[in-house]
Amino acid sequence: MSVPENERTVGRLDVNTKALNLCVYTLRITANPKVFIQDQDAFTQKIRDVATDIHLLCWEANNVNVCKSMERYKTRIELQARAIDKCNSLCALIEIAKPLYHLATRRVVFWTDRTVKLREMIINWKNSDIKRLKPTEV
Repeated sequence: MSVPENERTVGRLDVNTKALNLCVYTLRITANPKVFIQDQDAFTQKIRDVATDIHLLCWEANNVNVCKSMERYKTRIELQARAIDKCNSLCALIEIAKPLYHLATRRVVFWTDRTVKLREMIINWKNSDIKRLKPTEV
């Protein structure tokens, strides 16, 4: 029997998949000369770097075995916090890119929505880890 969609939980792999999808979308859109003028390489590269960082931080956090020590628990929480911060940075960069590259509002809304949803998933994942792996238990 399947679980209704509104009752499903979000797993860590879902976060990693969404982070990968956001990264790939960002890399593709910024490589498209019809969307991003290619003479603005420094700013475009910053957008690419932040999107890539989000994916890598989620990947690294997912691969930390928190049951081994308090230090590893803290490392995972820190990686998740940094990924959340990078999502905030990407939203700010998208906001700057809109007038700079004359991006369509629908594209900006779609891109920002993906970023905000991912940030919320990471926050929920982090909070779940904090609840599940209380520092006194590790």
